[in-house]
Amino acid sequence: MKFTIGQKVRMKRTENYGEVTKLLPGDLVQVKLDGGLGHIPIPTEALEPAETRVVPPRHSPPPQQRSNAEVSGGNGVQIAFDTVLSNEAMPVAYEVYLLNSTPHKIIYECKVLTHADRRWIKVGQMEPNTKKRLDPVEYGWLNEKLSVELDVRTIIPGGTGPRHFQKVSIKGKQFFNKLTEVPELYREAHLYVVFPELKKPTTAPAAEPKGPTLKALTREVMAKNPPPKPAEKPGRTNLRAKMDFENTIDLHLEALVRDPGEVPRDQVLSTQIRHFENYLSMALKLGVDNIFVIHGVGDGILKREVHKVLSKTRYVRKFKNEYNKKYGYGATEVIFD
Repeated sequence: MKFTIGQKVRMKRTENYGEVTKLLPGDLVQVKLDGGLGHIPIPTEALEPAETRVVPPRHSPPPQQRSNAEVSGGNGVQIAFDTVLSNEAMPVAYEVYLLNSTPHKIIYECKVLTHADRRWIKVGQMEPNTKKRLDPVEYGWLNEKLSVELDVRTIIPGGTGPRHFQKVSIKGKQFFNKLTEVPELYREAHLYVVFPELKKPTTAPAAEPKGPTLKALTREVMAKNPPPKPAEKPGRTNLRAKMDFENTIDLHLEALVRDPGEVPRDQVLSTQIRHFENYLSMALKLGVDNIFVIHGVGDGILKREVHKVLSKTRYVRKFKNEYNKKYGYGATEVIFD
């Protein structure tokens, strides 16, 4: 069905009303929802012309919030994408929620990728019938072959149940057609049911899945007296702080201090490394994906010291000093777990 800009429409699944504000490629239209709920792209097949009468926005109050992130049971393990709007009511990101609507306690590993590049990974435990907010995905990632890999096991006495693994490809038109009421969030979100149910073993626990992160977590669950917990990479942080973080640091002295002439020659390197270590610590705290460290070309002592620090730092997956269009060979890219 063809729609025109300014036409009033109704969403078939959620019965929301709005007005078409833009025609998009791929049989999509942008709709401004009534009641100040913002703009969202919607497949034309999910819409129908609204009645000519004026339909007032719904004002039903949300149910009372339940403690401990409790959710209703019976829907398996689900992933929900909750829209984050800008001041202009345009979608800029989606908060990702993991919903465990099963009677089982679980351990999980959730990876978000664009193309073949990992954007973030979250690992943890969830009680039965609970929800957990993970990290956001940017709106633009929908055009970068966005996918989610979810690895889940039930926790049982003496071990864990069989592995449940699924890779979910997030495709634009399909994604926007997933918009539905999510009782666990008390609002609409894009919902994927990944595992309708989780199987429990009838005998011994299944073999552990590949991947050191989930294996380590399984051992922790099974241990009677776990060792002291090591320092961990901090988890989710404020989205604004993460987006405002500058992912490049210039270690040339004139970029670090107001008056380079006041720094004694024998303290130049230590000053540069101190600034670098502070910056690296902040990058880990915010959970950014990668940074660039500008140290200059050649095989100088600054570059060697930077690489020495990186080789001893946890959560650094790899670092490389390759040619870059912007920095040439004068910078090292650091990629975090």
